Amino acid sequence: MTRIELLAPAGTAAIGKAAIDAGADAVYIGAERFGARTAAGNSMDDIAALVKYAHGFGARVYLTMNTLLLDDELPDAQRTAWAAYEAGVDALIVQDMAFTQFDLPPIALHASTQTFNLTPQRALFLASAGFSRIVLERGASLAQIRKIRSALPDHIELEAFVHGAICVSYSGQCYLGHALCGRGGNRGACAQPCRSQYNLVNDRGETLIQNKCLLSLRDLNLSGRLEELIGAGVCSLKIEGRLKEEDYVVNNTAYYHRLLHSSGVPRLSAGKVACGFEPNPSKSFSRGFTTYYWDGKRAGVLAPEAKSLGEAIGRVLQSDGRTLVLRLMPDRVVHNGDGLCFPTGSGRLEGASVNRAEGNRLLLNKTVDVPPGTEVYRNFDRSFRPAATRSIPTTVVFTGSAVTATDETGISATVPLPEDYDPALNRELAERNIRNAFSKSGGTIFDITEVSVPEVPAGPLPFIPAAELNGLRRRLLEELLSARLAAYRRPEPYRRPDAVLSLPPGIRRDFRANVANALAEKFYRDAGFEIVERALEAQDDPDLIGREVMRTPYCIRRETGRCLKEYPECRSEKLFLENNGVRLELSFHCAECEMGIIFQGKA
Repeated sequence: MTRIELLAPAGTAAIGKAAIDAGADAVYIGAERFGARTAAGNSMDDIAALVKYAHGFGARVYLTMNTLLLDDELPDAQRTAWAAYEAGVDALIVQDMAFTQFDLPPIALHASTQTFNLTPQRALFLASAGFSRIVLERGASLAQIRKIRSALPDHIELEAFVHGAICVSYSGQCYLGHALCGRGGNRGACAQPCRSQYNLVNDRGETLIQNKCLLSLRDLNLSGRLEELIGAGVCSLKIEGRLKEEDYVVNNTAYYHRLLHSSGVPRLSAGKVACGFEPNPSKSFSRGFTTYYWDGKRAGVLAPEAKSLGEAIGRVLQSDGRTLVLRLMPDRVVHNGDGLCFPTGSGRLEGASVNRAEGNRLLLNKTVDVPPGTEVYRNFDRSFRPAATRSIPTTVVFTGSAVTATDETGISATVPLPEDYDPALNRELAERNIRNAFSKSGGTIFDITEVSVPEVPAGPLPFIPAAELNGLRRRLLEELLSARLAAYRRPEPYRRPDAVLSLPPGIRRDFRANVANALAEKFYRDAGFEIVERALEAQDDPDLIGREVMRTPYCIRRETGRCLKEYPECRSEKLFLENNGVRLELSFHCAECEMGIIFQGKA
C-alpha cells in the first residue's frame, strides 16, 4: 500500500525541524535564491542540517526552486541544484522547464503547482517529460483529481494542497501584480493585489459593491476530506505557508498528523509524536475556511475582509465603548492580551486586544462599536503555545559481550563490550546501573522503551563505571543513527526521456506560457510547440493594457448571485474592478465556468 506523506512548509530550517517534530513526513524549504517566496531563503548549510535531522526519521526535504529563470541565471540555478543534491535534498520543486535541460545530479524533479496542473493531458505531458511528481492546482475538484490519477502511470505521484491560503488565480497564471507594480509570483515577489480592496462597478457607472476585497479567498481546509483525497490517489498532502511562523506550522502539522494517525494509513516516516497542546487550526491565522471547489464550483469562498478571523468564543451581551460582556461558549476562557475580531455596526471586521479579562467581562485597548448579539472571534490566544517532540521507540539488549539497540523499523546497531571488565560483585546493583544508563536517550531522536539484561543463569555481569556506561550509550545511539542514515534511500532521480509527448491543445503561446529563457524555449520547441512571446519577467517594458492578466476558477458573478447562467439577461452588462485609479475589466467564460481579468491601465 502506498505510504502517505504529510508535507509541511519550512520558512527556515528551525521551522522545518519543528514541523518534523509535529509529525511531518516531509518539508519543503527555499534556498537563498530561486524560490517562489524570496523572503524565505536559507543557506545550504542550514538545509543540510535539516536534511540530516529529517532523514533520521525517514522524512524528506524538498527544495523549492519554482521561479522562472532568466538566461543569465541558468548557470547559478544549475549549481544550486548540485549543491542541494550534495546537501542530501530529496527532490527539487520546479516551474521552469530549463531544469529538464540541465546537467542534473541524480535528483527527482517535482512539477510545481505553478505549472498549472488541472487536466489529465497536462499532467501526462509533464510525466512524459520526466517529472516524478505532479503538484495539483489548488482549484482541482475531486472528480478532476480522479481523472488525472487514472491517466497517469502508477509510478507518477500526485501531491495536493489540503490547508492554507489559496491563490485566486490559477497557479502560475497571475500577472496582475506585474501589471500593477512589476512584482509577480512567478519570480517569488507576489505583491498580493488579490488581498486589496476594490469597488465593483458596471458600464453604467453604478457602484455595485464598495471597498471589499473582491479577489480574496478564504483559506483551504480539507481536513474532513482526507480519506477521499487518499482514495483518489493523492500520496502527498500539503500544507501551505512558507511565510508563516513556527506556531502556525506546528499547530496545523500536528492537527493533520493526528487525523492521519487515527485513520491508520501507512506513513512515509517513523517515530512517535508527543504534543504539549491541543492542535486546532482555528487558533492559527486564517481568513475563514473553505473546501473551495472540491465538490464543484459554488459560491461562498470569498473572504471580503482578508483578515484573520480565528475561533468563535461567544456573543456580545453588553457593549459599552471599551468594555464587552460576552456570553462565552463552553470551555472558552479569555486571557489578558488575547486578540479579538468581530463585525462592527457597519458590517466590517474590526480587531481589538484584551487589556484585562474578568471572566466574561473584557476591557479592551480601544473603543469599539459592537451591537449586542454580535458573534466574537479570537484570532490570537495568548495562552496557546504549540510545541511537539518526536522520537523513535527503541529497545536495548545488553549481554555480557555486547549491547544492541533496535528501533521500531527494525534497524539496529551493536557495540561490543571491552573484555577487560571485572565481574560485578553485586549483580543487582550492576543491573540497575546498566538499566539506568541505557534507559536515557541523551537528547537523541530515540526513545528507549525497554532495556533487556540477561537473567541470572547467564553468568555474572561486568562491573562498568557509570561514566563508561554513559559513553557506551552515546556510542550505541550514534551508531544507530548512522545505521538509519545509511539505510535511507532518496526517491528515484530524474531521467531525461527519449521523447516528450506533444502539448495538449489550449496551451497559450504568449507570455502566459511562462518561458523566460532559451533552455525552456528549446524544451517546448522539441515538444513541437513554438513560443511566440517570452514571459513578462523576460521583457523590458511589456504593454499589458487590454490583455488578460489573470484567469481564475473563481467568479464574482457566481459569488455575488449574478451568475450569467441564471441571469442571461445580464450578458450585455460589463463589470469592472476599480482601485486607486486602476481599472480592471472582468470577462466571463461560462462554458469553462471561469473568469478573466483584463488590465485597462492606471489613471
